[in-house]
Amino acid sequence: MKSIFNEKRYLNGDSEALEEFKLLREEHLEEQAKDFKKYRWTIARYNAFLDELASELEKYNLSGPLEYSVFLNYILDDGYLSNNCKFKHRESSKEITGKLGVNVVLGEGCCRNISEFHRDLFKKLELTSMPFYCYQGFGRGINKPANHVINLIEHKDNIYGIDLHNHSRLYHFKKPLVMELISFIEDGKLTYKPYYGLIVDGDSLENIKRNIKLFEECSKMRTIGSFSYNDVVKHYAKEMLESRRKDLIQFDEKTKKLKMKIASGLNK
Repeated sequence: MKSIFNEKRYLNGDSEALEEFKLLREEHLEEQAKDFKKYRWTIARYNAFLDELASELEKYNLSGPLEYSVFLNYILDDGYLSNNCKFKHRESSKEITGKLGVNVVLGEGCCRNISEFHRDLFKKLELTSMPFYCYQGFGRGINKPANHVINLIEHKDNIYGIDLHNHSRLYHFKKPLVMELISFIEDGKLTYKPYYGLIVDGDSLENIKRNIKLFEECSKMRTIGSFSYNDVVKHYAKEMLESRRKDLIQFDEKTKKLKMKIASGLNK
């Protein structure tokens, strides 16, 4: 049996695979329309919270998508974005189709919730990011579905993948469809599974193919080193976190009622 998850099928224009994706896309849009109607006030409050957060972070001395991403990871894990002042990395029992980032405010979420919150915030900050749906595990991932998502961001003219679900792990392109972890002490590999973007994001094959060509160029470029990332970028973000504790506590208090209303709305 042919798998629709084998990227060779749909990237080569297999009509049967593309028809399956079309049906899955339609089902997704139907669920999204229902949830957007049901949770319209929760979504409006979520957007208001993102506005508040973006305004707060713009006061800090952060420069570029990488510093913003790492700092966001720290304040996420410390509970400043949650209604209950803590965050648990786990799957939530309830989600809003098309607005998965809302779960961050609820105080729990997995990779898909965190990555979407990350992207939603970056839109407010006018920073560029995009999802990288992938297979994380042993082997090449052929015929296997996506089981993870991180976000792609730009840093010094190159593109990296950052995983805010796993302590800001940073990846670089080794091949057009493969990212490798930047680390001295451990290995990690992610295999690109772009079919998920066809279903969830309404991405086009043409755009996916353009991205793959871009990823190939990135794989040829020099990347940031593990020392520079961990001992410079992450260290700076950590120092910024400590120096801004009072501001973050005030932000938490300022937005507490709004966050509680968001969590309450999602739990109805």
